[in-house]
Amino acid sequence: MQLTNLDYFRNLKLPDSPEFGARLYQVFRDIVTKSTNTEQQANLNPEGPPSPPAPPDAVDVSGQDGYLHVAITHNADIYRGIQYHLEHADNPHFTNPIPVSMVNSRHLTIPVGNQTRYVRIAASYPSSPPSNWVYHGGSQPIGVNGGGSGPGPLFLPSQGSGTGQAGVGLQGTGKSAFRSATGVPPVR
Repeated sequence: MQLTNLDYFRNLKLPDSPEFGARLYQVFRDIVTKSTNTEQQANLNPEGPPSPPAPPDAVDVSGQDGYLHVAITHNADIYRGIQYHLEHADNPHFTNPIPVSMVNSRHLTIPVGNQTRYVRIAASYPSSPPSNWVYHGGSQPIGVNGGGSGPGPLFLPSQGSGTGQAGVGLQGTGKSAFRSATGVPPVR
């Protein structure tokens, strides 16, 4: 964090207090130090939303006995508090995707029965938008069948995730800082 004109205060002298500038400078320096510590510890950005982490490297999905097992590879440098978001759908266009928060885990098992599902994932920090999404199979998503003997669960219409709307994917914790009917932030 930078404070405009901080160095100006270091040499500021008042007739009745020649140490005023140096002391004021120390106060501002402490504010900068403490703010920088808070930024790093909580992954915050006082000048706007924090940037999302680099996208995961890959997502691998296997199916057996009615379940999909999902494993994320993410070798980028990351901060504490990273979250992973998974969406799965019955089509490669991800119409009506079902969101699943993986929190900080890079493994998940999903009961799907004998259904074929398509999977994509992203990473975010608690107050950042999601990273770019990564698809199982790359740019041409590949469906994976759960391999179960039964049909699996009936997935209800997606209600979305984070600040995203129902049925809308690619949101993670949300691309917007808030969602409201009026466009004004909700009262805390």
